[in-house]
Amino acid sequence: MTFHFRGARILEWRRVQADAARVAFVRATESAREAAARVADADAQCHRAAQNLRAAMASPTDVGTIVGYRNWIGKQQEHAAACRQQHDQQCALADQAAGVLHVATRNVKVMERLRERAWRRHLNAERLRDIKELDQLATLQYARRKAEEGADREY
Repeated sequence: MTFHFRGARILEWRRVQADAARVAFVRATESAREAAARVADADAQCHRAAQNLRAAMASPTDVGTIVGYRNWIGKQQEHAAACRQQHDQQCALADQAAGVLHVATRNVKVMERLRERAWRRHLNAERLRDIKELDQLATLQYARRKAEEGADREY
């Protein structure tokens, strides 16, 4: 008798879901890493802009140059803040994708455990059926021998 797991289609569907969740998690994690790199780059640009302002202030400069540097630093800081906000959003998406992946893998494991239990029940039923068949065969052989012994005694 062949083994057939009734939930095989559901198990396969759950595996497909888990694979899709894994891909989404990897993409979200990679996006979060890229956003972190953009934040680091924006922070470095802000730091360089501040250094350039300090260098410009060390030598005699006019007020317009200093105001220009301050405006430039302000824009760099706004860009860095936008990058941080985007990074936070990407991290939240990555966390959400991690939760979805966790649920999907848990669902796959549940179905795999159910399949394993069904497989063990199937093996146990086959073993019991084999034992029953051997028992019936032994009973028939015993009855045949007893019948032959009884036939030999009558003569």
